[in-house]
Amino acid sequence: MSKLYVNEIVEANAGAGVAIPGHVIQIQNATYSTETSSTATTFSDTGLSVTFTPKFSDSKILILFSLGSSGVNNTAAEARGYYRLMRDSTELYRMDIRAYDYGNSGSIQFSAMGQSYVDTPSTTSSIVYKIQQRASTGTIRVCEADNQIYMQVMEIAQ
Repeated sequence: MSKLYVNEIVEANAGAGVAIPGHVIQIQNATYSTETSSTATTFSDTGLSVTFTPKFSDSKILILFSLGSSGVNNTAAEARGYYRLMRDSTELYRMDIRAYDYGNSGSIQFSAMGQSYVDTPSTTSSIVYKIQQRASTGTIRVCEADNQIYMQVMEIAQ
């Protein structure tokens, strides 16, 4: 029979956590429910954003987001909106949403969009992920009638 005597055990990376490849290390969520409209043909923030600080520089970041939006164009039967996912000032992903109103009522509802994106920011500094929008013609808006949009950001260990 052997005996092991220890006076003190010290964790080598105290506070760093355990990083098992493929597992979620941390999750942050955000919701936004204030109607935000735009007629601008340049991108502007929708109001949906998450500030996230990765624990490891080699992690993958999985971003899930859902948008409900609509377009209004009183001069034509088409409404078109552009949406993009940003990491700070870097565009990661862009969506072009078009809808037609063959009855020319002027109000056109885009469908709800559920999207995902995997980012590799290679940093442990704070990051802001956000959704921006811009119009092609007419007015576009998110959260019409105070519906919610959301974003979920997950750090995945490598």
